[in-house]
Amino acid sequence: MIIRLSFPAPELFPNRRAGKHWGATHAAKCKAREDGHYMARMESHHFTDTGGDIPVSIVFCPPDKRRRDLDGCLSAMKPALDGIAAALGIDDSHFRPILINSGPVGKPGAAIVAIGVQIVTTMEVA
Repeated sequence: MIIRLSFPAPELFPNRRAGKHWGATHAAKCKAREDGHYMARMESHHFTDTGGDIPVSIVFCPPDKRRRDLDGCLSAMKPALDGIAAALGIDDSHFRPILINSGPVGKPGAAIVAIGVQIVTTMEVA
């Protein structure tokens, strides 16, 4: 199952939310969770739960050329992954291994999430 989500909101990145009240990020977290849930429900017919570990690949396609670290991108995806897991009726602790990679830069940006399959990219960095 492959899902295309919006690139994570800036408020969800750990370096942006440090020291801020939880309410400052609550709306962005709720939207990311709802978007992940909705998209997973739309594609859930392509998913079969085997009961074991479920491989997850995430390719981040940023909207601009600013440098972003992949671990920060993964942290920003946590609410969306929670929504995906809820839609599939599984515990997100079964998402392993989680492979993350960078994709091409382009507006409006995206996060491509593959559940149960692995995405391999062969992008050269200039």
